[in-house]
Amino acid sequence: MRPSLQNPLTVSAHFLHGMLQAVRTHHGEKLAAQVLASAAIPRPLLHQPDARLTRQQYVALYRTVAATLDDEMLGLWSRPIRTGTLKYLMLSLLDAPTVLVALNRFVRFWNLLLDDYRLQISTKNNLVRVALVERTPRMQVTPLGHELMMKLIHGIASWLLGREISLHQVDFTFARPRHVGDYAFLYPGEVRFNADMTGIYFSYQDCAEPFKREKHELWAFLKRAPEDWTFSASHRGSITAKTREYLEQNIAHAATIQDLAQALHTSVRTLNRRLAEEGTHFQAVKDGLRRDIAVHRLANSNTGVATLAFDLGFSDVTGFCRAFKHWTGSSPTDYRKGARQGE
Repeated sequence: MRPSLQNPLTVSAHFLHGMLQAVRTHHGEKLAAQVLASAAIPRPLLHQPDARLTRQQYVALYRTVAATLDDEMLGLWSRPIRTGTLKYLMLSLLDAPTVLVALNRFVRFWNLLLDDYRLQISTKNNLVRVALVERTPRMQVTPLGHELMMKLIHGIASWLLGREISLHQVDFTFARPRHVGDYAFLYPGEVRFNADMTGIYFSYQDCAEPFKREKHELWAFLKRAPEDWTFSASHRGSITAKTREYLEQNIAHAATIQDLAQALHTSVRTLNRRLAEEGTHFQAVKDGLRRDIAVHRLANSNTGVATLAFDLGFSDVTGFCRAFKHWTGSSPTDYRKGARQGE
């Protein structure tokens, strides 16, 4: 039996701690606990370094923190981005003739708001780059702030065109983080670290495309925010996404890389090379999918651990429990207990 789940993607607890940072710093642990409760996220997840947030938990926490702080960028910049900012930003983009014009407006809009950084747009070698430039040298970098700004730029550009835009590359000024595995599903392109400045690169051809979006479509986009601009699509163009999609369809079977190569009409060698270019490998994608499905079902269903192990293609419960503890730092039973606390 194949587990049926919509959007089984999960993200690292890095995002949980990052979103709570400003609440904790400026308002203390008591309000942080209230925020978690309002977002229906159990406190034990805070103490599990390898815990995962489901897509629904991520969105709920983002909205709760934004409402609590009256800051749509979660207190990650030197000046609050007040509620309603995204709405007026998007309204200013709707009548732009092309994505490139919309990106120029996006840059000008943000440069009226940010004190610590400014956005800079440039075109070179058929690429359009939007970069974060320090206004003051040696600014302290908040990784989540940089991650979210790049994701916002990509998510909005993709929404305007009505399709996910592939990225030439994304650069970050900080070092390669522990949660780098999440980047394959957030930034559909090459990601580099320890760069001189954080920036995102689009093809000029995509940016030159005209688009047409109506206000009623915008209201739906805003109502779902931040979901649509964070998780803009399933990244079907990447080999990682194709691998994950194939494995999800065959999750209860012991699908091998040879099976995948045959399904994709390619060689195992080529498949391994393309996965390596995206910073991953077959077993990592398989483990990530199994982990995400397990986290969802432990948090949202009463499926027994033995049944779950079988559904995910494990030959015995012991092997599943060992793997799950390696992925999350907790046993399946303890994780479920923590995820259900406070229900």
